[in-house]
Amino acid sequence: MITTPKRVWLRRTYGDGLILILPPARLHPFLAPPSVPLIYDLRYPPTALRFPSSSLFAGCGYEFLRVPLTPERPRQIRLISPNFPWAFDIGPSTGEEVVTCLDVLATLHSALQRPLAGTEWATAGDDKRASIIRARDRRLRIQLALHGSSKPLLLRVDWLGSSVAFVGLVRDEAFARRRFAPGGGERPETWVVKFQQFSL
Repeated sequence: MITTPKRVWLRRTYGDGLILILPPARLHPFLAPPSVPLIYDLRYPPTALRFPSSSLFAGCGYEFLRVPLTPERPRQIRLISPNFPWAFDIGPSTGEEVVTCLDVLATLHSALQRPLAGTEWATAGDDKRASIIRARDRRLRIQLALHGSSKPLLLRVDWLGSSVAFVGLVRDEAFARRRFAPGGGERPETWVVKFQQFSL
């Protein structure tokens, strides 16, 4: 059974004082916690995701995620998370007219595979830096075992530490307001990414 998260209506205030009450976006069950029916480790491309044996989609491939993210069929969304400091804007992939569930995972994976910049490293405290190094070392050991070689670069995915399992997307307007500087204009539909430690 698919559980439906509590629906919360959103208040969005514009510069002229106008307050628009927005209905909540309805996320596709593929990416909706707490019952996301897939297992995905962000260190690997979406082709590596799998559906557990208990899922209705057991044995199916990643291609099943080529479905609109919401019934509203968004053409652009933004991803943020308390687990990382970046914001990722996502549009439809080639051949698609709207953002799909697969677009979300593919773009998130691609963005997290970028090398960690020196300025990003500089913002990390000592504990975070130690966590990043440990995550890098774990990732390199896996790559060495699978491919026989690895590059010692720090990647953005290492910022997540051991919490590399995708759990789903949620709406959190309060967190989004705190995350973005005021005066930036209207932002795209914004979703918060949730992660947890990966376990088999």
